[in-house]
Amino acid sequence: MDRSTILLVDDNPQILAILTDLLRPLNYRLLCAQNGSEALDLAATHRPDLVLLDVMMPGMSGFSVCQALRADPQLSKVPVIMITALDDRASRLQGFEVGADDFIGKPFDYVELRTRVATVLRLNRYRLLLEEQDRVAVEKARFAWVVEQSDDGYLIVSTNHQIQYSNQRARELLSISESEQEPFLRCVARQYSFVPQMAWSTWPQPLPNGAPRLLVRPETSTSAEFWVQVDLAAQPPGGDDRPVVRLRDVTTQITSQRDMWTFHAMVAHKMRTPLVSILGGLNMINDGAATMKREGIARIAGVAVAGARRLQSEIEDILNYMRPPADLYGSDMITLDDLDAMVHMIAGDLQIAQIETIRRDLDVNRRIAMTRHSLDVTLRELLENAQKFHPAHTPQVSVTIAAAADNQICLLITDDGVNLSPEQISAAWRPYYQGERSFTGQIEGMGLGLALVARIVYAVGGRCAIANRSDGPGVVIELHIPLARRI
Repeated sequence: MDRSTILLVDDNPQILAILTDLLRPLNYRLLCAQNGSEALDLAATHRPDLVLLDVMMPGMSGFSVCQALRADPQLSKVPVIMITALDDRASRLQGFEVGADDFIGKPFDYVELRTRVATVLRLNRYRLLLEEQDRVAVEKARFAWVVEQSDDGYLIVSTNHQIQYSNQRARELLSISESEQEPFLRCVARQYSFVPQMAWSTWPQPLPNGAPRLLVRPETSTSAEFWVQVDLAAQPPGGDDRPVVRLRDVTTQITSQRDMWTFHAMVAHKMRTPLVSILGGLNMINDGAATMKREGIARIAGVAVAGARRLQSEIEDILNYMRPPADLYGSDMITLDDLDAMVHMIAGDLQIAQIETIRRDLDVNRRIAMTRHSLDVTLRELLENAQKFHPAHTPQVSVTIAAAADNQICLLITDDGVNLSPEQISAAWRPYYQGERSFTGQIEGMGLGLALVARIVYAVGGRCAIANRSDGPGVVIELHIPLARRI
């Protein structure tokens, strides 16, 4: 415990010497002043635990010094024992009026002085302790209020993973009660998927490089997808080892970026081909109309008109894409029978000559629980990757469509391009990850590629995987996509 500091104030040096000799053996820190002004300066500098103050001093009396102490917010609660030779009732009342805590008369009894000093210091320590406890209680109450009003969810999880505390927002995000005692991951699994799954296998250990753990509640016919980022607070050394978990709604961040990427990808894919037909045909007519035969002009014009009609159709698709997902859900999904045609149409647009589709154990009339434009973007990104990063840009691609568990289909897209490093494979599906151009296939200047594919697939409740081929160069992309419920 720190030594108590006592300020001794008396205009008589002999009295100060006596008080010093009397109190020094008790291991107090002693400060001495011989007038009121000096006493106030020392008090302001050192913040004493007790002031022993002579009443009768020339200039500034002890009453004035005590009154000045009480007027200072920093010193107002410092105990003051006044030493006086006066024994009349009026002087004592005046002392109490200006804030004195006790009196000792001159000549003072040494034992009594030591006892009163020790008692006042003990009571002052108790007062400071209570004040500190009150301050801490107030700070805790304020902190609790802030946590309860926070837009983020906060949980305290026991070492055996049970939820021991949850704020209001956490209860809303997890749909749990205030008395919830279930393990954290079990509560999460009721309505969320773990993204990426590999990152959650080491929970609650922190991930390297601060990589996020995410949860996604897939979209339905009545609600859009919902994303939550899960962070662990750093554990204080030697402190409470129970993990503190923060849940943060990042839906807007993820969906807005994904929608922007998807929109740019769609525009680039859908408008480039018909514009080539239109502009090419019109340029040929413009440059050679004077010498071209009527039949040739009609044939080229027909190509341009077909391109214009296709462009009109593509613009309609883009306008449909800009409608809310709920407007499209259920009315813009394709059947498994259409999927084969979509794969070959995209391959034709990208001029991929060697492509095959394999269908296994399928009810071709089942519909895929993903909008047409989302599936189009997903397949285009994967096939464009296969073409772009094939050494000769002429990949041989196979697309296998097979039934899978849990009312899903499994798409296996296999190419014969390049293999990936372990680091690339582990980071490929990270929803915040914009991969290197060396393998993700992102369009130059835009953050597209596997990260975009992952966001689309996760949003409908699917999952993704990637691996190098075991029989040669190239990769295998595995997508599990839910099927729509039977009507």
